[in-house]
Amino acid sequence: MRALRGKEIFGKTAYDLCLVPNIQIPHKFKVPDFAKYKGNSCPEEHLTMYVGRMSAYAKDDQVLIYYFQASLASPASRWYTNLDKTKIRTFSDLCEAFVQQYQYNENMAPDRSDLHAMTQENKETFKEYAQRWRDDAAQVSPRIEEKEMTKLFLKTLDQFYYEKMVGSAPKNFAEMVGMGVHLEEGAREGRVVKDGTSSSGTKRFRNNFLRKKEQEVSMVAHGKPQPHYPAY
Repeated sequence: MRALRGKEIFGKTAYDLCLVPNIQIPHKFKVPDFAKYKGNSCPEEHLTMYVGRMSAYAKDDQVLIYYFQASLASPASRWYTNLDKTKIRTFSDLCEAFVQQYQYNENMAPDRSDLHAMTQENKETFKEYAQRWRDDAAQVSPRIEEKEMTKLFLKTLDQFYYEKMVGSAPKNFAEMVGMGVHLEEGAREGRVVKDGTSSSGTKRFRNNFLRKKEQEVSMVAHGKPQPHYPAY
């Protein structure tokens, strides 16, 4: 009967499943709203943010270990449930195991050259691209100052945005994003021309040159004298 009920199949108690079985939960404790770690970002940064939200219990290892699971999303949460309680005695033990598990993310973090190589995707709005770029920029170490960040982002923009912004000199990243969103709206409404040409008139010159060449070909075909253009 026990086998039919599945007791022998599972064979674990609540004590076996809990990483901190004897935890004393503080009176009126409320679980903070943690940023969920998904296993694809810097582990040390996540630990810093976690401890910041749990600063009132910084000396209570049991509480820190127990509620760390609340700051994890799958697959990092599965890593937590598979930890061996005999090896996690203190919060420092947990931190060491966590950093060791996800340390590869630190080596894969973007640098300034990666930021410079980023471009806006075809179906991506300006705001979406700016957010994606800013998220990657936040992972660069040492930290990028606001002024440098604004310059780096400007250099990744296509000709339409670059030419409109380079002379305006936005004061910060937020101002640049706002300007880009307005330009995008203007182009969508047809109030701003976005044809991928530069303000130097290169496209206009090329069209005029081709038009003149077509006239010359037509004159030759009909036996007419070719026009003479002044030398530059």
